[in-house]
Amino acid sequence: MRARRHRNGFTLVEVLLALAILSVVLLLLFSAFTGAGRTREVLSEHSREFRQIRLVMDRVGTEFQGALASPYRQESAFTCREDQFSGKPAATLVFTAFRLPEADRARPPADIAKIRYFPRLSADGSTLEVHREQSDLPFLENRIPSQESLVAEGLSGFRIELYDGTQWHREWPPQGRSKFNLPKKVAIEIIGRRGETFRREVPIPLAGQEGEIIFSGRRRAAAP
Repeated sequence: MRARRHRNGFTLVEVLLALAILSVVLLLLFSAFTGAGRTREVLSEHSREFRQIRLVMDRVGTEFQGALASPYRQESAFTCREDQFSGKPAATLVFTAFRLPEADRARPPADIAKIRYFPRLSADGSTLEVHREQSDLPFLENRIPSQESLVAEGLSGFRIELYDGTQWHREWPPQGRSKFNLPKKVAIEIIGRRGETFRREVPIPLAGQEGEIIFSGRRRAAAP
């Protein structure tokens, strides 16, 4: 009687087939993990961009709520100039505003400040940056240096529109108006890196009351 032959291992073909299947599975898993990582990076980048834009709009919009101008103070003029930086729309905005309280800093020397928002090209020239400059004691001659900070980067545009009660303007003051007249509303328009446009309109509460603001801006000394 012929003895039965027992197989003690796998043939070369079986081993190669198993390795091929394992390679395909590993490749699919690697692609899935890579895709998930890339998706997370893209979502994180979008989230950072949206957060930056929201913070800029909140800050500028809040400062506009306290914007003031007075014909008795030349330094209080409200101006906006439109420009182009490598084909990207940009605006330089200068105004005076009541200061917001800052919990992490000492008591400021004045109730108001001169604020300037202005654009710059990024180091590689591909995007815009928005900078903010603040000058304390704007109605007095002083040697306090201006404080400059970067508030937004990686933008494709920073535009300001100003409403005089009848129409919108890209620059202020429009023809026939004084630079000591405040616009009724201001629209902040920011264009993101991928071309999305975000817009927020903010009313100016003190518009129409310019002639009533005649103070110097110095903070009164505290009573003993």
